[in-house]
Amino acid sequence: MNLRPHHLLCIQKYTGHGYDAAFTAHMNAVTEQLRRDPQTQVTLVSGADTLCAVCPHQCGGVCDAQEKVTAMDRAVLKHGFTAQNGGAWAELAAAARTEILFTEVFHQICACCQWYDLCRQTEVSNGTNESNKVPVPHA
Repeated sequence: MNLRPHHLLCIQKYTGHGYDAAFTAHMNAVTEQLRRDPQTQVTLVSGADTLCAVCPHQCGGVCDAQEKVTAMDRAVLKHGFTAQNGGAWAELAAAARTEILFTEVFHQICACCQWYDLCRQTEVSNGTNESNKVPVPHA
């Protein structure tokens, strides 16, 4: 499965909301696949990926928010990930939690996203009962 780097974050914060019915159904299928088979091999890619396939913001393989999503991808890559490389979903997801989602970095990367308010209220399972919400930084 090909994923944009910032989608390592989106998938883990996903709560069933999407841009439209087709995208939501596709996102449900992808997240369920990764839940069922956490050893799914994932390659981090630049540009459109598996999730973008049915996104209404994608046209001809290019996102209409390309500048924003590219900046988010680059920010994720600065935290231990490498484009065109990858591994098992479980390992990549765990690294994204440790390096980004459970830290202030989450707010730095995701604050520009339309889903940020929902995502910052959504906890991600880390296999323990510890809280993983990071307080919103004060301006």
